[in-house]
Amino acid sequence: MLLHELAEATGVSAASIKYYRREGLLPPGERITTTRQDYGRAHVERLELIQVLREVAGAPIARIARVTALLDDPDVPLIEVLAESQTLALGLEDPTDEESAAGGADGARAAGGEHPSIAPLLAHLGWPDVDSAPRRALDRLLRSLEEWEAPTDLGMLLRYAEPMAQIARSDVDWMSTGAGPAGAGPSVSQDVAVMRAVAGAIAFDRLVRLLRLLGHASFSILDATQVSEDSGPPGAPITRE
Repeated sequence: MLLHELAEATGVSAASIKYYRREGLLPPGERITTTRQDYGRAHVERLELIQVLREVAGAPIARIARVTALLDDPDVPLIEVLAESQTLALGLEDPTDEESAAGGADGARAAGGEHPSIAPLLAHLGWPDVDSAPRRALDRLLRSLEEWEAPTDLGMLLRYAEPMAQIARSDVDWMSTGAGPAGAGPSVSQDVAVMRAVAGAIAFDRLVRLLRLLGHASFSILDATQVSEDSGPPGAPITRE
């Protein structure tokens, strides 16, 4: 497809497409003439990824350029690109921040600084004991919870982590194939996998929060109804045993 057709297919203006090309975010198309290029499905998927990173994750061009540079490097595995995209979905400033430069979770463990519930949690779930942006973010969150005198023990974490492990498994399957664990779907490109990782992390995190709030509201109503039924109709005498 030509430039104007690519713009129509993606909803991205021709001026923006040219800008993304200049910045190295979008690979050039196949040259037809000195002034015209032919674009394909890969360009559509790259533009869709850029739009998600900009509009959903709110990422600046410099961070988007880092993601696309990793995607375009054949020596970089997809898991590294997904790790970079996770920092965007988490709203972290930069994966090479002070904590990461100091050794990340490995450095924190060596200094005895990581929260003591994290390593047992990973072991219980059978998850790899490796450094990651979510692991460092979890450590910071648990320390904040402790300051608020909220529980941070392994049992509390497992109540949340065990059902989330099933959700995460389904998420990963959807990112890579477009299907959950019960059904196989066609494999997708790395651009689509990263796009789903970012959009899915943000959208499904909101879904989990909303379902939890819906549960809070529903149980509060049910508890209030039960109290009202136990108390009897208004004006009824209170019997004491």
